[in-house]
Amino acid sequence: MRLAVAAGGAATLSALVALIAGAAVPTADTAPALAAGVTGTGAADVAPVRHVIRYVMLAPGQLPPTGASTKPSTVAAPVPTPAPQPKPKVVTRQSGRP
Repeated sequence: MRLAVAAGGAATLSALVALIAGAAVPTADTAPALAAGVTGTGAADVAPVRHVIRYVMLAPGQLPPTGASTKPSTVAAPVPTPAPQPKPKVVTRQSGRP
């Protein structure tokens, strides 16, 4: 029984060490090889492009930067603030008083 438990523990320890050591070994990056080997002969050679979209809020009267596309924005009407409600009057009485 002790021998079976020791063998199981050794196998578990070996698997943990292999997992930790395998994560520490750097892997080869394939992106530089792909960039160097691009020939432009087909649609499969197209590299992904990351598009960055920046939104700018313009104050009234400001002009957008050159080359910027603008969408008409709707301005919401200001919501009137509600009238303040009077605080309820709290009346307390001592016990025994009518």
